[in-house]
Amino acid sequence: MLKTTKESTGIDALLGQNTSFSGTLVFDGIVRIDGNFEGKIKTNDTLVIAEFGKVNAEIEAGVVKILGEFHGTIVAKTKVEMFKPAQVFGTLNTPNIRMEEGVLFNGTTEMGSTKNK
Repeated sequence: MLKTTKESTGIDALLGQNTSFSGTLVFDGIVRIDGNFEGKIKTNDTLVIAEFGKVNAEIEAGVVKILGEFHGTIVAKTKVEMFKPAQVFGTLNTPNIRMEEGVLFNGTTEMGSTKNK
């Protein structure tokens, strides 16, 4: 189960629930999005799209964890994890994927190495 407190996840940055951001986000560490984000995200670390988060983006990350709504493309070097009540629409490219029962996924996946992408 995905823990959601700062103490349990070690979150380095947070986009709050009633916040919107459009642009490019580049970071190290763990970032949690509870609000609305549109644009590009690039990291070698972890992105968490929380239950109330809505993201429309091109994402390159180490790990992506989704509980909210996502539209776009994800290239994850390590894994993508989707937890109920996530709604995911788009393309996932990752060597490992985990989808909890109750997740809505409408898109395509490509599994294998993402090293040369």
